[in-house]
Amino acid sequence: MHIGLIIPSSNTVMEEELSDYVIVHSTRISLQNVDEISLKKMNEELTKALTLISDCHPDAIVYGCTSGSFIENVEEILKKSLIPAVTTSRAVISALQTLGAKTVSVATPYIDEINKREKAFFESKGFTVKDIKGLGLLNNLEIGRQEPEAAYNLAKSLKMADAIFISCTNFKTFDAIYELEDELDIPAISSNSASLWSALKLAHKKEKIYLGRLLEEYL
Repeated sequence: MHIGLIIPSSNTVMEEELSDYVIVHSTRISLQNVDEISLKKMNEELTKALTLISDCHPDAIVYGCTSGSFIENVEEILKKSLIPAVTTSRAVISALQTLGAKTVSVATPYIDEINKREKAFFESKGFTVKDIKGLGLLNNLEIGRQEPEAAYNLAKSLKMADAIFISCTNFKTFDAIYELEDELDIPAISSNSASLWSALKLAHKKEKIYLGRLLEEYL
């Protein structure tokens, strides 16, 4: 299966994590720091990026930036695509709903400004956010340099909820998902696992992927 990704220029993680499971084609839009002004500026490039990635005719397209897709509504742009397309934020909401979660605790690498916006986003979709903690990182390259243990340790410190969500497509998470589900006995998803799951569903691919309950039980 071929997935077309639209990702921030400074993202060094999403392609690597997804490429173990699918063939990845990417186009990039400019982002260095994860703050509101920079994210909105990046989104101005989204329409052109969608046109470019569509040229390689992937099976599905993902706008792979969690904060970029919840900081403002970009869904209307993706609706113009002739290829099935989804934002990471929409993929996460669909994944949590599929898992039956009503409450969620969120681990992020973000600064407080972005965490507050993410909490409000989840609440606007009907979820109760039991806890949200961030690493306070502004620079996206620095986020991508964090080891998987950073996501695992932060997620494990959260208050219990129906599900754990680890935010940011540039945050290494795939090594942490199984451990978190095993230790906490609740579903754990990340931006990248939800994006992969949603893209597979858009392309009607049903093969089981061993990456936590979401991908094992709900494709």
